[in-house]
Parts: sequence; structure tokens; C-alpha cells
Amino acid sequence: MLDSRWYEGREQALVKHTFLDAYMPAQIPKIVSWADTFCYVDLFAGPWQSQSGDYSDTSFGIALKRMSEAKAKQAELGRSVRMVAHLVEKDPKNHAELVEAVKRFPAVEVHCYQGMAEQHAAAIAAALPARAFRFVVIDPKGVPDIRKFQCLIAPERTEVLLNFMFQFANRFAGSQDRMPTLEGWLGDLEGEAEWRSEFVELRGAEREAAISERARQVLKRMGTYAFAPALTVDETDVDRTLYKLIYLTRHPAGIRVFRDAHRRALETQSAYRTAKKAEVRKNATGMDDLFAQVTVMEPGERSAKAIADGEAQARTLLLQRLGDNAAGLEWKALWPPVLDACVVTYGALGDIARELWSSGQVEIPVWQSKAVRRPKDEFHFKLPAAG
Repeated sequence: MLDSRWYEGREQALVKHTFLDAYMPAQIPKIVSWADTFCYVDLFAGPWQSQSGDYSDTSFGIALKRMSEAKAKQAELGRSVRMVAHLVEKDPKNHAELVEAVKRFPAVEVHCYQGMAEQHAAAIAAALPARAFRFVVIDPKGVPDIRKFQCLIAPERTEVLLNFMFQFANRFAGSQDRMPTLEGWLGDLEGEAEWRSEFVELRGAEREAAISERARQVLKRMGTYAFAPALTVDETDVDRTLYKLIYLTRHPAGIRVFRDAHRRALETQSAYRTAKKAEVRKNATGMDDLFAQVTVMEPGERSAKAIADGEAQARTLLLQRLGDNAAGLEWKALWPPVLDACVVTYGALGDIARELWSSGQVEIPVWQSKAVRRPKDEFHFKLPAAG
């Protein structure tokens, strides 16, 4: 359990770590049911500002702990799996601390590298077993040229979590400044000459959506990924995006796990930002807010609103996709693109589908009993005939 007290002054890390702490125990058991080796790669490992005393508030600490637990669980089931980690840290002092810290996790075979991530990426890629599953975390403080890591992004059996520093990209898009490492990879699509001028013409949410979409599409193309959803991490004190965590997967099962972990991270972000705003109001007035929300999430807070808006958008997109396919679609073809595009969990989308069926807005002939709570993959959806 992550303790929010570890994250005072670095609350954005709590959002990221909440995601990792939800994603890894959900995804690893699915992976090691067919893969004998699970590899975790962290190209900017730290540790940075750890306060927990045992590195439970670092990405690598969370990952190695969850990998150790999964290995022990598989052993109980009579299955032997190999857990491997490759961790890179540039700063010599942090690297020395990292080397000592990973000794806490003897169940994981850990390789630590000191130096630039770009220098070690190819060697790490070559060291990974061909049939291993790889989870690659790219979480820099600055803006590296992501193309330098394509050797780790592109292979099959890989999922990626990348910190896209939106705040840098947004400033860059709205100025005449040059940022070669960013424009190099972000411009790596058709229409390279026009993309920056297009962004300059946009403002606010429209520009954020356009920049994020471009980053998602470039990253998808680097490894022919099917899905690239993003988690928005906000600044603590103002309603403004700091960075995006973009997740790459080729499989529907991955997008399903991502959205569950995404929901947990947004709830955490909403709770601490709601509490922070209440504290600011109290300090300004010297009084507790008599009208403060009893719940930890204020409905109007950005993350809480993202959850509500995501479900509404998912409902609209589901109906739109059916409208575009007169013959209808099976659920297994319907739900993955909706989860990719919208902030909605698989369970919430299933509830939306049930409500649409119950109200007669969609037809699902094989769904005969209301005892079935959510649709199955083979359920065929179509809109009712006009008339």
C-alpha cells in the first residue's frame, strides 16, 4: 500500500506509482501463464527522492516487489518462472544506491547500468531472451530522442509505459525555439513539415489533444502497436497537464488491465488534488470549508470529471461504431477500440452495454437473461432497425 506521506512535494509520482502498483500484479500473472521469463526494463531508474525507507515509493522498488510476489505465487502453483530486471541510472551516486537497493529483491535477477540510457539500450535489447515478455518503462526527467530506444520498443512480446513530457512539448509547439530531441521523433510521421505550424494555430484543450494524438500515433508506429492510451498527470496546484503516461500494447488484454490501473491512478490524483484545494481554501480563510465534499473526490475535479466524461464518450462511441456497421459487431470487436479511445474500464463499458440493451437501444439476440451482468465476447450487437 502506497503511503501518500512519502510523496509530499512530488504528488505526480504518487499517480504514476499507483498505476504501476495496480498494473503489475494484474498483468504479470497473465503473462507468466504462457511466458517463462518476465523482463522489466527501466531506462531512468533513480532512485529519486525516495522517502519510504525500503524503496516502496520508487518505480523499480514497486516493480521488483511485485515481480518477487508473482514468482513466489507461481512456485506455489508448481510453475518455475524467471524474473529479470535491467535498470539504468546516469548519476553515479544514485547508481551506487541503486546497486545496494536491489539486493532487497533476491528473487529477481537484476542488472544495473551506470550511464546514459541511450548508451545501454542496444546492449539491453540484445540481452533479453527472445521469447521473454518485456515491460519497458521510459520515464526521463527531460526530453530524450525516443527513437534511440526503438530497439526496446519494437520487438514482439513487449509493452511500454512512456512518460511524454507534454509541458515541454506544448511550450515547444507554441514557440520558435528548437528542441531537436523532441521534434526529431515527434515529427516522424507524414506531414512532418506542417505539424508544428498546425499546433501553433491551436489553443488549450484542442492543442493538448492534437499533440497527444501525434505522440500516440508516432509511438504506435515504432512497434506496430494496436493500442496507445494515455493517462494525464496534472500539476498539483493548478488545473494544467504536466505529462502524459502513454502505454503501448498489441493485445486487448493489455488495454483492459491498463484502464483498470488508469482508473485507480485517476482516483488517487483526484483525491489528493481535492484535499490540496481544500487545504488552500482553509489557509486562505482560516476556516474549514463547510460545503466541502464528504467524498474524497470532488465531482468537478479534473480527474473525477475525466472518469465521468470518459464513460459518456464511451457510450457515444459504442453507438457510433454500431451505426457505422449496419450488420453489427461482436463484443470482442467492439470493446477494444472504445477502451483505447476513452477513459473507461472494461467493467464500466460492460455496464453501459447492459443499460443500452435493457433500454432497447441496441439489439443483442443471444442476451436472453438479465442474470448475465455483462456481455460475452461472442455476443453480437446491432442497432434496432429504423421504423
